[in-house]
Amino acid sequence: MVTLSGRDAFRSELTEVAGRDRRVVCLETLARRKDHPFEAAHPDRFFSLPNVGTVLTQMVTGLGAAGFRPFVVVAPGPVEGRAVASRSLWRDCLEAGATVVMSAEDFPDGYDEVRRMSGVPLAMPCGEEETRAVVRHAARSSRPHCLVLGEGPGADLSWEPSEPSAATARLISVGEAGTRLAVAARAAAPGLGHAHLVYLDDARLSAAAVELATWTGKSVVTAAPRLLGPVLETLRSRLPGGAVLGVPAPFRAGRADVEQVLAAAAA
Repeated sequence: MVTLSGRDAFRSELTEVAGRDRRVVCLETLARRKDHPFEAAHPDRFFSLPNVGTVLTQMVTGLGAAGFRPFVVVAPGPVEGRAVASRSLWRDCLEAGATVVMSAEDFPDGYDEVRRMSGVPLAMPCGEEETRAVVRHAARSSRPHCLVLGEGPGADLSWEPSEPSAATARLISVGEAGTRLAVAARAAAPGLGHAHLVYLDDARLSAAAVELATWTGKSVVTAAPRLLGPVLETLRSRLPGGAVLGVPAPFRAGRADVEQVLAAAAA
């Protein structure tokens, strides 16, 4: 079943949240869209600011001081010939108190830095329902969040947590690409367990590791290629009891990718 992409689910949910909470403000550094639902519903609280750096941070600081809750969507790459999604841009916005939203393709280089930022939840939701829930949680919170969302067409990525059988391994999926691959692997090998991580900051990873540590067998992490290394390193330091392997998950996984997961689980 096709659903909204992570980006569009975010826009839709934030528009609904802003209808109930007039403190919510949306700022985007992406190219202007004529059909942006937030702008249509709340034009006085929507700002499209391509090619900005310090100006954006100053706006976020001012809005926060005035009691607003700014959500900043940073561009995934060059906009009109200039790169605006620099590391300093999203870091400065987080430090100024804004919730920052970016694409999975743009984010991984800064994973280690964000996950260590004290008090900043880092979420990588999978699918429309999970994305909407994360947006609602961020809007209710008094803390800035970092949300990393899928860019492509949405898909039904529903999954059920499952315990591995005594003879099989457990999959740990991260992000949309990783979860899509894990779900496909479990369809081929139903005996595999599956745990899905939504929040990847240090505090929440440590809490999740307490539950994950109840399984002392092999774990296979599936995540986007640029994200896999940092996530593996983090989980290995928190799950010392068993082997933690990793398989990169391309945006569109095929049979060869599923077989690679099954081989890692059986190794």
